[in-house]
Amino acid sequence: MKTKKELYQRKERRVLTKTDTALTAVLLVLLACALVGCGSTKAEGYSQSMLTSSNSVYREYPAYPAYTAPQARGSVDAAAITAAHNKWRSQVGVPGLTWSNHLANVAQNWANTLTRNGCGFYHSMKRGYGENLFMASPLMWSDGRRELQTVSPEQVTDSWGNEVKDYNYANNSCTGVCGHYTQVVWRDTKEVGCAKAVCGDKSQIWVCSYLPAGNIVGQRPY
Repeated sequence: MKTKKELYQRKERRVLTKTDTALTAVLLVLLACALVGCGSTKAEGYSQSMLTSSNSVYREYPAYPAYTAPQARGSVDAAAITAAHNKWRSQVGVPGLTWSNHLANVAQNWANTLTRNGCGFYHSMKRGYGENLFMASPLMWSDGRRELQTVSPEQVTDSWGNEVKDYNYANNSCTGVCGHYTQVVWRDTKEVGCAKAVCGDKSQIWVCSYLPAGNIVGQRPY
């Protein structure tokens, strides 16, 4: 029969054996890391879990809509915007407008002036010319990006034409804003020229100039 001392020494040897085994395993792992490298959980200062979390956040953003490159700065589809004007004019039986490159240059000069002056939104008050303005803000995403909206000549013209709801022909007055509409359909106006410019924040300004000018006080548009 073994004494208490012998049993204690045997138990101590078993503990030492397990400890030695554990230390050996740790040393082997460290040696392997030194030889072939261990996978780091860091990437450019972010932990792998943080990157995964960020990626999942971005996947939760709404899907971006199909995006068509906008027209070049200053470029307006002359045929499309003239046709859009003439659609509204035909509804009240007045002759269609024709495109004027001269008026397009007048419009471009004013659009450029507005963008140079902090993208303000006000009329040029250029004597002898009629003028309509349109402004569109940028598309803004949740990650802070801004993009230029795709705006068509039809959308611009229809934003003016839809003011018809505020125009009272019987007493030739507006219940709201209707001066853009009356310029679009002004009987004596013969020519139109339009342009646009892009602001630093990706908003955009459209300008249309008209000859002869409409909205003469005391006269009806048609």
